[in-house]
Amino acid sequence: MKLKAFRSLWGIPGPREAAVAAIQEAGYDGIEAILFTPSDHAELRGILRRRRMPFKGTVWTRDAGHSVEEHMGLFDSQLGDLIRTGADSVNAICGYDCWSLDEATRFFEAALKSAAASGVPVAFEIHRNSALFHPTAAARILGLFPELRLTCDFSHWVVACERLLDDQIGLIRLCGSRADHIHARVGTEEAPQVSDIRAPEALPYVLAFERWWDIVWDEQLKRGETASTFCPEFGPPPYLPTLPYSGEPVADLAAICEWQRQRQLSRFSAWIASRTATG
Repeated sequence: MKLKAFRSLWGIPGPREAAVAAIQEAGYDGIEAILFTPSDHAELRGILRRRRMPFKGTVWTRDAGHSVEEHMGLFDSQLGDLIRTGADSVNAICGYDCWSLDEATRFFEAALKSAAASGVPVAFEIHRNSALFHPTAAARILGLFPELRLTCDFSHWVVACERLLDDQIGLIRLCGSRADHIHARVGTEEAPQVSDIRAPEALPYVLAFERWWDIVWDEQLKRGETASTFCPEFGPPPYLPTLPYSGEPVADLAAICEWQRQRQLSRFSAWIASRTATG
């Protein structure tokens, strides 16, 4: 199994053409992006034709309201737009966190049918303000839909639960068995993103998240995956903390993302070597 790194366009300033060129030249295996307007889609469609780089698009139904029908309408329209733009795979942040189990079930029944008919892999992200916002809600949905694929971003659950997730190892293993992708952001009980992942005070959190990602890799290897993908998806302000009054970010976003990419690629090399030696 190989580990492939994607870079999110979230928080990268300047023209997208230059951003994608720099990402490709840096050796990333693909890009991720949320596209909000028809002009965003048209611009990236042209870039992808020129750059021939794998693109993971994101469906995000946050603004759809409260009804299942509104969320499904937005899911279908955004999924179609992303496929026409050139998405090879899709990450979906979907649903409403206050739905009943019946409402969430109706949504995933419809969304999974639509995803299967789309012809591209669709993974649903563990994310606050969505139907998968909390371990309990997600466990119920995963139990009902064995075909549901996941993007694992455990930082959302750490904030939602206000604790680390070492008491939920069984659920993390279940998530790993469904995982297509990892968002390798590290957060704390009080924030979705540490101030600077390179700082010594962040290390206990880094090690906790790495324990969980190892479980995901184990499950992917167990089911015979040839590649695992991840994105060092650290965000700009307000995800990245800022100094009071000046509003200056406390760390450099690009440097944080690159540090995390290199750390996880190096870790994976050692991890897969150990599995190969013992397997």
